Amino acid sequence: MKEYDNKPLSRRAALTRIGTVAAAAYTVPAFTTISMAHASSGASAASNPSAPSEPSAPSEPSAPSAASGPSKSGSNGTAIDNQTDCETSNGTWDAENGTCTLPKQ
Repeated sequence: MKEYDNKPLSRRAALTRIGTVAAAAYTVPAFTTISMAHASSGASAASNPSAPSEPSAPSEPSAPSAASGPSKSGSNGTAIDNQTDCETSNGTWDAENGTCTLPKQ
């Protein structure tokens, strides 16, 4: 036997050995997986297209929407929201609904 076999291992030496083993265990897989990579010979040929699917059945038509209310814009495109502007634009003011009905042009 050698002389150092009988000596107890110091804490510093033990931590050094553990650190070296841990670093090796962490880095070795990275190097072994790189060596397993192989270059490709190029792009593979295109596959055949799949057959088109059948068309789906038409859906039921939706119910018609309600008619819109009277227009609230004047001749210059601004909103008419008071009786004075409505009458200036030759419209009829509906005070109950707060709307202006303009004559058709």
